[in-house]
Amino acid sequence: MTIKNVLAGSVVLCAGLTFAGADEASAARPCASGVKTIKPVVLEDPGRWTYTYDLAWCADGGTVVWVEPSVTPRVHVPACNWVGRIEESLRKPVREGDPWTAFDMSEFSCADNAGKEHGVNPWVVVSFAPSGAYTVTSGIDPA
Repeated sequence: MTIKNVLAGSVVLCAGLTFAGADEASAARPCASGVKTIKPVVLEDPGRWTYTYDLAWCADGGTVVWVEPSVTPRVHVPACNWVGRIEESLRKPVREGDPWTAFDMSEFSCADNAGKEHGVNPWVVVSFAPSGAYTVTSGIDPA
């Protein structure tokens, strides 16, 4: 079972929580307690494409107020293209004290020397807490 299947159907959005897309991720947002961020996750096929995932969030009094995930795809050769973000989710903890979970899966497609297209799905799962603690799991699966 892949992470994609584990997270499918488990998205719970919290009313009043603000989510921003990649276009808004660079915009400054107020956060009295200080913005928490992960070290950017970089996955790549060297010389062909690079996928970078970032996540920032703000917590007030132990409650996550806003979350900003962003993906930066880079294609380095004409034989490849970025198909796009194919799945993304943000899951609020079910029990108090459990971490939040952010997930993203994108897709790149590249032609081999014979011109046949082959796709891959870089993905990232970040479990994060209002305190700023986090863990990252990532990988690249065939499309």
